[in-house]
Amino acid sequence: MESRLRQNPRFTGTSGFTLVEIIVGLMVFMAISFGLIQVFMNGATYANRSDAKAAATSLAAQVMEQIKASPNPFAMVGFTSMARTPLPLPAPYTGVVNPSPHTFQIAVTVTPDNNLNLITVTVSVYRPTDPDNAPLLTESTVLDAQ
Repeated sequence: MESRLRQNPRFTGTSGFTLVEIIVGLMVFMAISFGLIQVFMNGATYANRSDAKAAATSLAAQVMEQIKASPNPFAMVGFTSMARTPLPLPAPYTGVVNPSPHTFQIAVTVTPDNNLNLITVTVSVYRPTDPDNAPLLTESTVLDAQ
């Protein structure tokens, strides 16, 4: 049996990887691994941003629904413009519930147009951690006198 192993070239001492081949293989593996890690990190960042936008949309919709559900939305009974305010909101914008762990601030702008009997209501949702102070989400609606 020993003689057969010595005659077979697969089992001679010349087979195997050299140190250079192993190092090159590890470098290729590391480069691919770093690329995949970067892709997963970017995906997590975009998922977090998407989650924040969904929560901001929910908050803006809650405020808009409160305004539209008032007895006379055009007259804005009890509703006025509101500067950038953290949650929970003061009356009459009570009951707005944040469905996420993100912190938000909300601003409401009421712009009447007396010539056309219209009022434009804009709800802006901000993240206080954003460095540019731009709203994360802005939602508007137009209320008419009819």
